[in-house]
Amino acid sequence: MQSARNGKRGLLREAAQFVGWLLPPIGIKNALLRWCGHDVSRTARIMPTIVVGVANVHVGEHVRIGLLNVLRDLSNVWLDDFSLVESWNWVSAHPTYQASDADCGTFFLGVRAKLGSRNYVDCSGTIIIRSFGTVGGQRCLLHTHEPDFRNDRQTVGRITVGRHAYVGSGAVLLKGAEVPDRSIVAAHSTMTAKSAQNGVPGLYAGTPATWKRATSGEWCERNTYVMTGYVVQQQMGVLPDDRDVTGQVEVLDGPA
Repeated sequence: MQSARNGKRGLLREAAQFVGWLLPPIGIKNALLRWCGHDVSRTARIMPTIVVGVANVHVGEHVRIGLLNVLRDLSNVWLDDFSLVESWNWVSAHPTYQASDADCGTFFLGVRAKLGSRNYVDCSGTIIIRSFGTVGGQRCLLHTHEPDFRNDRQTVGRITVGRHAYVGSGAVLLKGAEVPDRSIVAAHSTMTAKSAQNGVPGLYAGTPATWKRATSGEWCERNTYVMTGYVVQQQMGVLPDDRDVTGQVEVLDGPA
């Protein structure tokens, strides 16, 4: 009888949790998620999010989570104060590895770290984005597990994005990749475990990515997770050269 009651209680909590994450950012939402056992700050603003099979979630002060992200089969999600997850990201893990190591399936954002929009994050191992680090942009792929063809097995590892580092749109970070502090990964580049073995900060580009030059500038000293200056550097709108000149195009009667 007691086990049946505990089972019903567990199902109720699971259902409440699923619905709670899908609620808009109203006052009761964070309180409901705390009742479900998660550590969610009252100042966090969480848009409707799909969360399935996630054991432990910490959401710090003034964290912002955008619309319709998916968090699935993770062991630990830690979003530190002022971190930001934008919209339409998929962050998931293969739970098989968690049977061998309970810390597999860990996703961590440091203070004012940011995950942009529309990125795919395989967090079967561990992904760490340290304070002020940024991934995306859009459509980045982070992949912590890979096949070991020699030994006919799957292996899992870590990916680390350093402090004040930036990963451009469409970049790929593979198992073992470490982006040094104050570094930039160029758009559509592929960071591997060997790309930055010496840990030298700088611009990394190419497939596989290699060090290109040193980086510097106000980005590396900032204390926010967004750029606050906006500059238009080229002429906008339709220019005279963009239009066809009348008389130079043959016009035919009837449908095209």
